[in-house]
Amino acid sequence: MAEEATVCEDRISGLPDDLLVMILDLVPTKDAVATMFLSKRWLSIWTMVRRLEYKDSDDESKKSVWWFLNKSLQLHKAPVINSLCMELGPQCPTSDDVDIGKWVAKAVDCLVDKLKIKLLWSAGPTRLPKSLFSCEYLVELTLSGQILVDVPSSSSSYLPSLTDLQLNCVVYKDEDSLVSFLSSCPILDFLTVKREKDDNVKKFTVKVPSLCDFWYSCGRDDDVVDHTDRCLVVDAPAMSNFRIADFTGASCNVEDMPCLELAQLYVDSCHDDKFLTCFSSVLSLDMYLSDAMIMHCCNTTINFSRLLKLTIRPWGSDWLEPLLLLLGKAPKLKEFLVDYRYIYNNPEDLPFSWNQPSSVPECLSSQLEIFEWIEYGDRVEEKEFLTYILANSKRLKTATISMNADLDIEEQESIIEGLKDIPRVSTTCHLLIK
Repeated sequence: MAEEATVCEDRISGLPDDLLVMILDLVPTKDAVATMFLSKRWLSIWTMVRRLEYKDSDDESKKSVWWFLNKSLQLHKAPVINSLCMELGPQCPTSDDVDIGKWVAKAVDCLVDKLKIKLLWSAGPTRLPKSLFSCEYLVELTLSGQILVDVPSSSSSYLPSLTDLQLNCVVYKDEDSLVSFLSSCPILDFLTVKREKDDNVKKFTVKVPSLCDFWYSCGRDDDVVDHTDRCLVVDAPAMSNFRIADFTGASCNVEDMPCLELAQLYVDSCHDDKFLTCFSSVLSLDMYLSDAMIMHCCNTTINFSRLLKLTIRPWGSDWLEPLLLLLGKAPKLKEFLVDYRYIYNNPEDLPFSWNQPSSVPECLSSQLEIFEWIEYGDRVEEKEFLTYILANSKRLKTATISMNADLDIEEQESIIEGLKDIPRVSTTCHLLIK
């Protein structure tokens, strides 16, 4: 048995260096470095790996990975680094010896194409080397936590290959730094932004002609802070997917997006009709029906002439009638979903009224094929609205009703029997109840 193990080990050790490096690129960096203790043959193989990942443990009582990171990168010899990930937590020391910028600069010199830096330490925001913002080969960049985005407004900042950028709770030197950063990315395709309330930017401007996919979030603050002076400005004519989740009361100005396919609008305020106008060409719309959004749905003259799928998440009072007005502005609608899952109120506490309209939206009578209601509670108004949908959707193929999770088994069984008796104008409609 010992001889067989030795033979097997000799076979692996006899592989070319390039192949051994490829194998080590597939395992965690700590394990790759540990192979140096196998034999003299393996002593320096790990120093040529092109994929490096260093992550502090979520357990803050454990020692930081910084010491291992610092020493292993000193010994690293590969001329090219494909990807480098550094995630340092609160347990990382905050002394002057901890120099993240030095290793970022090394990665840039080694033509890195994927870089991820996450700093959750107790030290203040860290500046990254200016060479990062002129890295010719960088394709994907993720910056999170205590990082100060300080990009000079000059022609020296240029990221010609960057297509994927994620900015998670970082701090910006000023608004000009943000604008300079994004303008230095001529082929940026995907941008994710998660903001904190103290990121130094009042007017967050995203002007990127190449941008196709944009995710933006700014969550609720624990403190009572007035954010009505903050503004998101988006000018991206090639946009196909737009997602925003902002509950701070900040305004949002969006230029026309003629190529838009998907829009997710999770906001609790809507400052003017122009906001909705920017999404008039969208194919799939997913939105919170807050009180402010309900008001604009009632007043707007916008036609969603291309809209094929609509998902609404009720979050305000009296949302049913404004919803019908919205349906009347979407003549090609094929799929319609009502989702109660993510509202902050208990659905039972969300008041609304229902008066059956005298006319039927065109999409119900001639287009709608799929209808779904998630967290259905069978209140009188809910049942009347559901009855209206089933009675007027002549081309409906599937109606799926998911019960409110708080209902007990007996209540659900009783509701299911009642739902089966609701008339359906479409003879091909299948009623699915979950």
